[in-house]
Amino acid sequence: MSGQELEGRTLKRANPKTIQDKFLVGYQGWFTCNGDGEPIDPNHHGWLHWFDKPIPDGGRPNTDLWPDVSEYSPSELFPAPDLQNADGEPMFLFSSRHSKTVRRHFHWMALHGVDGAFLQRFAGQCDLEAGSAAIRNIRDEVGDRVREAAEAEGRVFAIMYDVSGVHPDKIQRVLEQDWMHLIRDKGVLDSPNYLREKGKPVIALWGFGFNERNHSPQVVRSIVNFFRSSTPGGVYLMAGVPGHWRTSTSDSDPNPEFLRVWTEEFDALSPWTVGRYGNEEEAERWGNEKVKQDFDFLQQKGDEGGKRVDYIPVVLPGGSDYNLSRGQRGLNGIKRNGGRFLWKQIYAARHAGVRIIYGAMWDEYDEGTAFMPVVSSSKQLPVHPQFNFLALDADGHSLPSDWYMRIAGFAAESLRGDRMLHESFPVKELQDYWATRPRYEETTALQEEAGQWNEAQRAYRDWAAQEEGAVVDEAPPPYTLEDETQGPQASNAQNSRLVPTEATNPALDRSSISSVPPSSSSTSTGPEYLPGLDMRTQQSYQQPSSSYSIARPSPRVSSPGPASATNDLARQTLSRLPSGVKPGPQQFHASEFPSISSPVMQMPSVEVSPSTTPISSMSSLAASAPPVSSRLPYPVQQRAPNNLPSQPRAPALNARPSPTPQGEPFGIGGPGLYRSDVNTYQHSPASLPRVEQYHPRTTPNSGSSMATNRPAHPYPVPNPPVQDYRQRQIPSTQPRPVGSYSPQPCCRGTQSSPPSAPPRPSMHPQSSDQSASMLTGNGRGRGRGSNTTGRARGGSRRPARGVSLLSGVILSCIADVVVLQAGRGN
Repeated sequence: MSGQELEGRTLKRANPKTIQDKFLVGYQGWFTCNGDGEPIDPNHHGWLHWFDKPIPDGGRPNTDLWPDVSEYSPSELFPAPDLQNADGEPMFLFSSRHSKTVRRHFHWMALHGVDGAFLQRFAGQCDLEAGSAAIRNIRDEVGDRVREAAEAEGRVFAIMYDVSGVHPDKIQRVLEQDWMHLIRDKGVLDSPNYLREKGKPVIALWGFGFNERNHSPQVVRSIVNFFRSSTPGGVYLMAGVPGHWRTSTSDSDPNPEFLRVWTEEFDALSPWTVGRYGNEEEAERWGNEKVKQDFDFLQQKGDEGGKRVDYIPVVLPGGSDYNLSRGQRGLNGIKRNGGRFLWKQIYAARHAGVRIIYGAMWDEYDEGTAFMPVVSSSKQLPVHPQFNFLALDADGHSLPSDWYMRIAGFAAESLRGDRMLHESFPVKELQDYWATRPRYEETTALQEEAGQWNEAQRAYRDWAAQEEGAVVDEAPPPYTLEDETQGPQASNAQNSRLVPTEATNPALDRSSISSVPPSSSSTSTGPEYLPGLDMRTQQSYQQPSSSYSIARPSPRVSSPGPASATNDLARQTLSRLPSGVKPGPQQFHASEFPSISSPVMQMPSVEVSPSTTPISSMSSLAASAPPVSSRLPYPVQQRAPNNLPSQPRAPALNARPSPTPQGEPFGIGGPGLYRSDVNTYQHSPASLPRVEQYHPRTTPNSGSSMATNRPAHPYPVPNPPVQDYRQRQIPSTQPRPVGSYSPQPCCRGTQSSPPSAPPRPSMHPQSSDQSASMLTGNGRGRGRGSNTTGRARGGSRRPARGVSLLSGVILSCIADVVVLQAGRGN
């Protein structure tokens, strides 16, 4: 696992634009090892915070908890001096200066849903006048690693100044100089992942107002004024205050002026609670007496017209600093109790209504408050006669090493509203934590569409590279209505061959389908399309040498008059005959027509106008003809033949089809269909050819109608989820007709929005393997131009326009032949 990418997906990112609804942790970043880089002094041993100095040189460890380093790479680990496990194997530790290590720490935040970290910056290590240049360089180095890791892992970060150890007379100068250094020299605020609230960068000042530190309220106000005036855009200031800040007792400076400083100068308060309670009962009492009352106090001040101040309580997993205190405090002084101590604090904070929680600390192994992995078993600890260490089983619980990061993840999910928190400890859910995690970014429909379109382009490039001498042609220009209005010579459809229908007779297979003569061009104007639908994917792509091309559909369908019925009946009669069937009264062999090479006669799709088409006497034929497919109780489909172009044109590399208006699949006819009476509207399914149309929710080359013996087709083949558009509900303003029905396209002339897609019904057992929603024919046109007779909801009635003389002659001849054959049968 590396970075945000995990199994090809992106881990859910934290929003750097607000501090609200976040679980943030402190990040010390202060561990160094011998050999990890230039030490603070040429004579320094290189160990910081793991040891005061190496054990062989008389030093001692500063930590009680022992980190689990099993996930670190060998290049990140450094041998701990004079420490071995029970088997005599050397123990290893990590360095906070290593870029891969810091990246790993932030990756753990991302995996568990923790939003980000406050990087601790110690004012005493930033005072150049006190000779702290070397240690400040290390802090700058760690700061760079934190910024890089936060940006790579989608986490947020902010600076938290710890003013401990600096004389009150120097603290303002040190903070001012260092903050200018971070802004100007390090460019810390240039990072897009630096945490902000309402456009203002978040800065935390921790340690003012504690008892016996001798900070004056006036100095604090002056420091606040400096940050607000010197930071571009202002700042959101958070104060790390004493636990008893509201009452000015115990750990708090008794000066009552500090209470006004907290509520007037700062934007958020975070009371320090480490060491203020030591078990679950005390933690619950602290939650009721401090957290709840502090939060309500600030809420009331804001409701009364005062400054709105956020409240950020501190929670900790436990604590142990026996080695750090040289034995003055007990080992495992604040027992973790398998996570129940931490859970009690989190529940109290959420019960009080807080929206931000601060976890102390992510990597604090020194005082034993670390969330990061700790070895699970005491058998994994180093063995030393002088020093003792802790594992997670110290309280009698067998836990995985990331147990407390999981609890932090639960808290973060609660703050974001992804889960409810209950007072009972969710041990079972924590054990099953990875069954439903990690959480990933939800890909939008537009991103899915872009990915599919890019996949289609890549598929074409791969296909073109495999073809010998293949030329990658440029895609045709985008469709415009002017192309259609310039007459027949401007139309691409006049030289295109139509996709023959196969679904009108399920018994037919591809072997019974062959190409047909080119149809004549119509002089009709082009259809209008729904807004937002890119017609580049519906252009007619064809090669001069190809025997087959993909045609645009006719912009209108046949008029339901007698000529249209004749066309429908003749076409259906001819297309239903399998090869080898002896002609009967309503059948004939295609061999009687030498120009037709297929045993099944295929008709070109033409537009029929009642005013121009010759009408023969069809009453006897209409009475004896088999039922047409438009009367079938289920939708029909068409398949593409095997003779596709050998070199189809590629889509433009920068082209991307627009999604449908509602993001739902629809065929040629528009976004919605509703019921109508088939006795009034009868249309031939062969009147419109199948068009290779991009569908945003399908994968390229998935259509079953494509030839299997050719390279993958470069254009996305529609194969949307099974859906019968006849099941759409009629709008409330449209009366429901009775009787049988066939699908009808939706007009754009109405002011109401098209109906949304219903749940997917099961596919009809006699329908083909593609979706029943991809109907071709049955009165389906594109956009506003369907306009069949009797159109409802804003569509006006108008007859189909324009048909060539050749088309009329062909239809007339075919109809006469059918009548002649019917007479011979009688």
